[in-house]
Amino acid sequence: MTNLHLRRMVATAVFLAISLVLRMTVSGYLPLFGANGVRVGIHGVFTIMPAILFGPWYGAVASGLGDMLGHFMRPSGAWLWQITVISVVGGFARGWMWRLLRARSPMATRGVVIVMTLSFLLFGGVSLLQLNQDGITGQFYDSVAEPAAVDTHGMSSMGRLVISRSQNAGNPGVSLSQRIAEVAYAPLGAGVFGVILLGVDMFLSKGLRKERVGKASKSSNSTIDDSYLVPAYGSEPQVVISGNTIAYAARNNGSELGNNKPHKMISKLFAPWNGSIMPLALTIILISLAINTTNSLVLWAVAVPAWRAFPFMYIWLPRVIVALLTSVVNVFIAVLLLKVCDRLPHLKKLIK
Repeated sequence: MTNLHLRRMVATAVFLAISLVLRMTVSGYLPLFGANGVRVGIHGVFTIMPAILFGPWYGAVASGLGDMLGHFMRPSGAWLWQITVISVVGGFARGWMWRLLRARSPMATRGVVIVMTLSFLLFGGVSLLQLNQDGITGQFYDSVAEPAAVDTHGMSSMGRLVISRSQNAGNPGVSLSQRIAEVAYAPLGAGVFGVILLGVDMFLSKGLRKERVGKASKSSNSTIDDSYLVPAYGSEPQVVISGNTIAYAARNNGSELGNNKPHKMISKLFAPWNGSIMPLALTIILISLAINTTNSLVLWAVAVPAWRAFPFMYIWLPRVIVALLTSVVNVFIAVLLLKVCDRLPHLKKLIK
């Protein structure tokens, strides 16, 4: 084992210890249908940081140990090895996804999120409008004597879809509510999630760009470190964690900004795609939602018998909403932690 790996393991252990302390002291469960619904707290971000800073394997170890040790230090029911395995896979996925996204231009990433957000909002809005025009709600079958005999002629395409998929079910009313959620509320929720993600990115990225401009303006000399130089045409952006938490720039063959043109280059230097936290936000939020969804499925199908009396959507939706809000908070905390890491020279040397 190299000295570098050993030091990264020690740093990972420190993050894990902080996470466990916070889990024991400032976290708790929200109840859901007579059982612990979802744990709420800020401890999770400290098991996320090793994946971001050191790579997938460190993230897998931190997340897996965080789940297992956290359970045995403060049990809240039977230990489920499936949940721990999901945590390990999720920790690895965070590190892998961060490596995948950080080399991409944040402008391209942001553009994809914008297109997907608009698509979800449009699809969900049109679906909900069509269902309202057909008079279809979750209580549609309450006034229908024979759900299987409902005539769908004259209904919109979305109305025919949800009725045809629910009218012959064992419980048509519950099935209809699920179908409505799938075609209308779920896309709208995904669109709202996209809006939140874009808002977080704009808010934090604006602050990062202001910080970079301020530092450049206060600099006593006009030569700026080559990690902040304007990318050459066609060059690939690289991640630089230096001073402003996360910056995207490309080294321009070691050239320097001359004394006669620092102000002219500032606008290009701090272009809108520099300093974006979109890849970081996507990494934290999407993987957290995937982990929560998989955990919900395991708990619903295996661990909590009382939950099986309810449709999975009823279990999943409250948990995923809390997970989304917690993940957004974790993005803010992660940005602050990265700024702290930038000011610790010994830790900064370990970042991969």
